[in-house]
Amino acid sequence: MVVAMNTDESGREIEKVKVSVYYEALCPDSKFFITYQLVPAYEELKEFLILDLIPYGKAETIINEDGKIIFRCQHDQVECYANKIHACVIDEITNPEKQLKYISCMITDNLIPDGAGERCGQEQNIDFKRINKCATEQEGSLLLKKHGDRTNGLKPKVKFIPTIELNGSQGVETQAAILKNLLKVVCSVFKNKPIRCDRI
Repeated sequence: MVVAMNTDESGREIEKVKVSVYYEALCPDSKFFITYQLVPAYEELKEFLILDLIPYGKAETIINEDGKIIFRCQHDQVECYANKIHACVIDEITNPEKQLKYISCMITDNLIPDGAGERCGQEQNIDFKRINKCATEQEGSLLLKKHGDRTNGLKPKVKFIPTIELNGSQGVETQAAILKNLLKVVCSVFKNKPIRCDRI
């Protein structure tokens, strides 16, 4: 496995930390975590973080006899559709900073997913038409199924949403500690801490 590195202000090489967030588009706890923990931590340490967003949560994937993929979501069909839009955003926007800005914008008000997607696309200067096309067609279902397969493959299994992995592990620190202060926990993971972690 290749370890991604970057240098901090002092010129020291810092190993990047991968932050994987398993979440749901309409989940209040997901909204709170992304808005008040993930965004500030990313803004502080973006050069040293690898962002990995996985929308699906406690949904269920069903494949009909005709091969059509259907989802059942914890917060009903609106969430399934919003999750598809999020999956398409993640696939379409490869720049992690823009991706997080779009997702964090949408998650503040996903109840009308198309409206949120359009509004957040305009704010980020990203055309929502391509994302909307993805979300309403088979592509969106395949992307969401892929996120579902990853979520269902977690060990230990998802008990709470959001579930956070750091460098591919849920065991770095308790989920409660991560949800309460992501920045502090991420700083504890670095072998060589970026100077910015000294202020925390």
